[in-house]
Amino acid sequence: MRQMLTLVKRELIEHRSSWVVTTVFGGLFVLAALLAVFGLVRVGVFGEPMNVVEFADSPERFQLREGLHLGLLPIAAVLNMVMTFVVIFYFLDALYTERKDRSILFWKSLPVSDLKVVASKYLTGIVAIPLVTVVVFLATVVLVVLITGIGLWFAGGVGDVLAGGPGAIAQATLMLMYALAVQALWFAPIDGWLLLVSAFAKRAVLAWAVVPPALAVAAERLLFGTRHFLDALVYRIRGVWELAFDGRRQNVIVYHGDEVLESLPQFADLLTPGRLFASPSLWLGIVVGVLLLACAVWLRRWRDEA
Repeated sequence: MRQMLTLVKRELIEHRSSWVVTTVFGGLFVLAALLAVFGLVRVGVFGEPMNVVEFADSPERFQLREGLHLGLLPIAAVLNMVMTFVVIFYFLDALYTERKDRSILFWKSLPVSDLKVVASKYLTGIVAIPLVTVVVFLATVVLVVLITGIGLWFAGGVGDVLAGGPGAIAQATLMLMYALAVQALWFAPIDGWLLLVSAFAKRAVLAWAVVPPALAVAAERLLFGTRHFLDALVYRIRGVWELAFDGRRQNVIVYHGDEVLESLPQFADLLTPGRLFASPSLWLGIVVGVLLLACAVWLRRWRDEA
């Protein structure tokens, strides 16, 4: 266990982009919150973009405490998307770079098995980098809530952001952690394929990852006039959102005095893990991912780098 933790730490140190990129984007959100407080930019919350002073005088402020967690979800979505691209390029680079710079010869001289090395790289991509993203998200939203809450309090005496901040941050963080967990399971075959390509390609690793699936799609279309493989790829990319989240949840109309508001969906209303885990596609993908990882381990073990 200690050896595996050491290998994962090594990956984070050698691939600094795994945490630097998401940190930069988190800093941009904090900067946007500061600019909005000073009226220099407009930020969309529940409707039209507005600065903090305009929001303090708008009817949407009554929804703020109830729907603050939904206001934080765009930050989670952007950081998640950024992290996804970071993980893709990390997997492509993980086994390719050690052969390119010949460092694989040093690591093979140590008492560390190929299975442990590949497993450490896989765990870095599906556990360590997502955990870093969660930490960056927490730091970002805490600062954003403090900045906007204090700004709203001075602008119009609205304390709902500061009062509802801890609960909203907890809900948004749990939502992000849930999304990262189901992604790690659903994208197992894609991650396995990227690591296999990283272990195989001698150059142009990105082309090796993209061209074979593209050729398979084109060949099926030309030979059979069908698109089953393309549909399977598209479903593997976006199907997790259809299965793991309830996108059809409707808001409930409620009233605040004479004003009509909407009761925004809560954290538990949006998640459907049972539907995801009941899907055969999830388990088939995990099996395929394990097989591809096994092939990556085999390639690293027997590929001649002398």
